[in-house]
Amino acid sequence: MTHPVVLVVDTGTDDAGALIWAATSPEIELVAVVADWGNTHVDKTVANTLAVLHAAGRDEVPVYRGAGKAAGGANPARFDAGIVMGEDGLNGVVLLQPDRGVGTTSGEQALVDLATSRPGELTLVAVSPFTPVAAALAIDPELPSKYKSVVLMGGAIAEGGNLGAVAEANVGNDPVAAAAVIDAFGVPGVLAGGAPPMLVPLDATHVGTITRAEVDASVGAAIVGAGALHEIWEACWDLSSLEMGDGLPVHDLLAAWCVVDPDVCLWESMPVAVDTAGGAAWGMTVGDRRLAMVEASDMPIDRKAAIIEMMGFAEARWSVAMSADVERFRSGIRSWLAGE
Repeated sequence: MTHPVVLVVDTGTDDAGALIWAATSPEIELVAVVADWGNTHVDKTVANTLAVLHAAGRDEVPVYRGAGKAAGGANPARFDAGIVMGEDGLNGVVLLQPDRGVGTTSGEQALVDLATSRPGELTLVAVSPFTPVAAALAIDPELPSKYKSVVLMGGAIAEGGNLGAVAEANVGNDPVAAAAVIDAFGVPGVLAGGAPPMLVPLDATHVGTITRAEVDASVGAAIVGAGALHEIWEACWDLSSLEMGDGLPVHDLLAAWCVVDPDVCLWESMPVAVDTAGGAAWGMTVGDRRLAMVEASDMPIDRKAAIIEMMGFAEARWSVAMSADVERFRSGIRSWLAGE
């Protein structure tokens, strides 16, 4: 079984790993990629995306350009990802630039057109600020019902943030867009596949890391693009100490991996909302774990319902990855690199 996937990226070092995996995994049909701002400016993320796909031997995959940072809302960011990925987004790794351009359709329109052309078939995997996904929702409010499933890399629930004290970068870089996406795709039963949407926050990605064993396994690996992947992982390795976790976090790769192996993460179902108020918690992803506690209680059903109504939980319901099976993930990566 292959999973047709549309990827939304802001290609820096982390997205590159997810892109190469999606481009080379026999379990993924990489339908298209939307590249927008985040780790670096949109023109660079587009160039990086084209170069990474070229390294992976997938020049035929359509790439669409997002509208860039100017299309995003206000955010609490005081710095950008250049602190860990360099100004170019790839920490100085130079990849061959292919002689091709991007699609003439805008990134947000492409998200609508792709879902409309294959209703109920595609999985949307967004591992960047959610600006283009929110823009696509503005074009077509019925968009969530046209995607089979959705996986977002973003947020921090019990973990601290990386953009701010409680704000994770993909959410915190455009909290208004993130709130719109969380609310729309989190409506219970809205996705065509029937399953709840999946959110992979720092709580899981700071556990699901790679070690020197996986970096070393990328040397001469059986996959196309192994050389580029190894260079990028090596360029990141010394900066891994800036993030929590035992090894190098590969946030976007872990999130994308959940499409084919959801058991690589440990999930909890909960209401989710994004703080857009502009205070100290601006950009925080709020996962309300009280609902599960109330639902699991042995109170009478009517009493339970009254308490749930009184508490006023957010309407959006997400499956949230609260941790990861790190050995399963690392083993899977080594098998992929070996061409198994």
